[in-house]
Amino acid sequence: MFSFLGQRTLQGLLAIFLVLSMVFLVLNVSGDPIRLMLPPSASQEDVEAMRKSFGLDRPLVFRYFTFLNQMAQLDFGKSVQTRRPALGMVLQRLPATLLLAFSALGLAALFGIPLGILAAVRRGSSLDTLAILLSMVGQSTPVFWIALVLIFMFGVIFPVLPPSGYGTAAHLVLPAASLSLFLLAGMTRVTRTSLIEVLNLPYVTVARSKGVREHMVIIKHALRNAAIPVATQLTLQMRFVIGGAVVVESIFGWPGLGQLLAQAAFARDYPVVISCTLFVSLFVLVFNLALDFSYGAIDPRIRLWD
Repeated sequence: MFSFLGQRTLQGLLAIFLVLSMVFLVLNVSGDPIRLMLPPSASQEDVEAMRKSFGLDRPLVFRYFTFLNQMAQLDFGKSVQTRRPALGMVLQRLPATLLLAFSALGLAALFGIPLGILAAVRRGSSLDTLAILLSMVGQSTPVFWIALVLIFMFGVIFPVLPPSGYGTAAHLVLPAASLSLFLLAGMTRVTRTSLIEVLNLPYVTVARSKGVREHMVIIKHALRNAAIPVATQLTLQMRFVIGGAVVVESIFGWPGLGQLLAQAAFARDYPVVISCTLFVSLFVLVFNLALDFSYGAIDPRIRLWD
């Protein structure tokens, strides 16, 4: 198992290194952050002086090797905009993003999996039709549009929830609902499809012919074998949550990692962007490892570390 874990970790770290290198190169060739910081009336001498103070006057290759040396020392540098440590800015925003992400994913799993199970068991019923319709509408609707509709409904027409801000449970409701509606649709669809496929297999028919109660057939025999696609969907949705947080946090003024990443990208503040990218990549690495181990826990026949 430790050999498998080490191999997967090395592969993930290599992927993170390549992603960070690509982000560094793209940000450094896409524009000059100094021009964004100084007013249009600034002279060329002022621009060059500030560029030199940030070390941006050196050749790109030299800056890249400096960047690699800093990464090896876990030194992310200081923000070009605020001159604060980039890592500190990211760690300050991280709890808000984790709270939003796990709240949205928890809501999606709490309602999406049972709804998918009921739709599969009552295939062809009105409940099944409703679940299919919800999946189609939920996955075809942009998250930003859902967020704006929720703000209009519950922040303007019926002002029962704060449309922006952070600090209380009420502030969490609308951002988490905006993300979870899209996730719930995908979770319902995958659970329904996977369970229907399993319920048509011969061993389920044999269990029914032996007189096993229907709820035991579903829970004990069918659901576990249908869980691998559901586990995969959960992992894929967590990746979406981290990416979708950029949009949702910007709309709701949620002080999380996504909002910080969007602001830093527009300002070409590459130390902050790279720090945010590193944490997002680490999230993906951790969830991929968790998915590999969950496969083995669900079905020991497909364990890769035995």
